[in-house]
Amino acid sequence: MLAQFEMPLREMFYPLGFPLQIETNCEEILRSAAISWQGFTKLFDTPPIRIRIAVKRGRSSECPPTPVCRVQQHLTSNIADAENFSVIDLAQRFAYIWLTEAAVADRGYLRYFFIESTAMAILATSYTTAIHAACVERKGCGILLCGDSGAGKSSLSYACARAGWTYITDDASFLVNNRNDRLVVGNCNQARFRPTAVELFSELTGKEIIQRAQVGKPSIELNLQPMSSISVSFTSRINHVVFINRHNVTRQELIDFPADVARYSMRQVLFSTPATLSQQSAMIDHLLEAGPLELRYRDFDWAIDRLTQLSERGW
Repeated sequence: MLAQFEMPLREMFYPLGFPLQIETNCEEILRSAAISWQGFTKLFDTPPIRIRIAVKRGRSSECPPTPVCRVQQHLTSNIADAENFSVIDLAQRFAYIWLTEAAVADRGYLRYFFIESTAMAILATSYTTAIHAACVERKGCGILLCGDSGAGKSSLSYACARAGWTYITDDASFLVNNRNDRLVVGNCNQARFRPTAVELFSELTGKEIIQRAQVGKPSIELNLQPMSSISVSFTSRINHVVFINRHNVTRQELIDFPADVARYSMRQVLFSTPATLSQQSAMIDHLLEAGPLELRYRDFDWAIDRLTQLSERGW
């Protein structure tokens, strides 16, 4: 059963600023984790998440198939085949992963399906409440830009950043639990765009169109770290929640958005133990106390100007 399998390599990482310790027998695991979480430093003093990742030679030299994920109560499994899988105990904030050398050789597959997904599953069910939203900030006023996939969160958040706003994240915001200040943390190191975004931002011209681990949506990934013209931050305190709508808009306007619809939308991505789910629901209720809004727009200039007014005047 390999219960005493030795994993002599150990290193601490800080995804989203939370301590995470990886134990493994393979240097490539640590190198891949360092790429995933480069730039992050310790922001929160929480007990470390622990992940043990064992690597062995497998029966096949081919990269394994896409894993299948299942969740029941406090346990999560992510299984590609009999030799490549993870098991996560959400209650204990612990996971173990078994991989073959062929799986590890494909760094994109390794990071996307096992290293990053395992860490984020624990973070999103323990210390944070995951919100499907971009986040930008202007003069201390944080705004979440919410919407379904394809709503334009990445494009609008990046357009705000080009206009002088501070960029926090383009798609995944994490509301830190057990706080009253609506603090959100995100990955400000990169922005991801649909290929059609080259029509909006000239700096994307010529960038490679990729699919994460060969299964994700085609996208262009832009590294923001070397871009001195873009102000970034890992955290922001949220003042407003705005659902964006750019489809079939006849009139550009900022209007009230039904709180019950916003609450329902945000709760759909949550999964955890019953106690944590109750806490996360309370965090969402607190986030929406100021009243969610809907931004209906056709062009970026108008949308950015209207969001600027919101940040300055509160409406």
